[in-house]
Amino acid sequence: MKTLKKCLVAAGVGLSVAVTSFSAAADVTLKLWTWREQEKPLWEEVSKRLEGVDIKVEVTDAQQYNSRLNVALQNGGPDLFQGRPGASFLDQYVKAGIVKPIPESVDLSGLAQGVMNAGQASDGKTYGVPFAVQTIQILYNKKLFRELGIKEPTNQAEFTEAMKKLKAAGKVPLDIAGRAGWSLAMLNAALEAGFLGDDLDTIANRKDPFTSDKYVAMLEAFESWKPYINTAASGQDYGGMRVNVALGEAGMIIDGLWSTSQASTIRQTDPEAEIGLMPVPGPAGKVYAFADGAYLVNAKSSNLEAANKVLAYTASKEFGQLFADLVGELTTYKSGISYKSEYQQQAAEFIAKNGQEYLTWKGPINVAYEEVVGPNFQEFIAGKITAKQLAQKIETGFKSKGL
Repeated sequence: MKTLKKCLVAAGVGLSVAVTSFSAAADVTLKLWTWREQEKPLWEEVSKRLEGVDIKVEVTDAQQYNSRLNVALQNGGPDLFQGRPGASFLDQYVKAGIVKPIPESVDLSGLAQGVMNAGQASDGKTYGVPFAVQTIQILYNKKLFRELGIKEPTNQAEFTEAMKKLKAAGKVPLDIAGRAGWSLAMLNAALEAGFLGDDLDTIANRKDPFTSDKYVAMLEAFESWKPYINTAASGQDYGGMRVNVALGEAGMIIDGLWSTSQASTIRQTDPEAEIGLMPVPGPAGKVYAFADGAYLVNAKSSNLEAANKVLAYTASKEFGQLFADLVGELTTYKSGISYKSEYQQQAAEFIAKNGQEYLTWKGPINVAYEEVVGPNFQEFIAGKITAKQLAQKIETGFKSKGL
């Protein structure tokens, strides 16, 4: 039997949460699949406070998650699962009848309007509850910067000077995980926000090609950074990149807000690592922000009523505050959430002041962005193609998909 309390003290911070106390004879055990290790404490707490359910979380490596989930869902699968954002992920499950539009019991009115596309398929219907507003920016080792007398760069000239100082000190100025195509796609999106901002709108809507002068100029700027990128970037994995910045072997990486959480490789490597956040210092100076995905219910679950109850809870303010406290990222709930982490606060400021709302991941080509950009950027990192050739390959890649 479980009893919900009137007041929650989460992660050492007091917050008042209005809930109802009631009891039930037995709990229904639900399986939830995710690629996000950092959510384990969240779901342990939800299981304690949400009456009638016991949620068992299974974490799969992000690189294997989609394929493993596909197989599992053909043979029953979990009751709930986390999905990647938008139609590129959802459409296959909508077609197979694995997910259905969310029931009326799920109230989405408290969520920010800008995140809703994360739970929507190409038919415009909503199938899941969006979670985690992420930002992609430069993460840098503040202690290393301080020791070398480097101030946070605010423009390209200062950025190049900072990289020169880091290289002269025997450090990797900018560490890139060239083995992870998805990470390179994110890196490219961060470049788009920093260099182009709203000027990318015409490309995102396919009115201008990726071979346009402004897009090529962005890639050529990155190409000029190659002397300051790790020499074995093509073989670098995502975890190794984060370890290097945590240890101060690398000065900077381009990565998501999730890498500042206590469950990240950076914190596991050095819990005391001083990490700073800054936009890619291009002319636009913006930061790409997006919802990381959506919570989804397996329509073929034998525990459908209980699963939908959990789904409804993920859209509540109470869950939003739990998410902020226990995951350490930004929630999709639109107001009234308090953030205790300096990283959460800074990311929230980025979004409020210079967040990039409309990029290629959010436009009509979002369904193929990672698939097209990632592998081609890997060739670019390996020195097999130039910036102009990369732009052409990206353009050709989208055209081949009818986009």
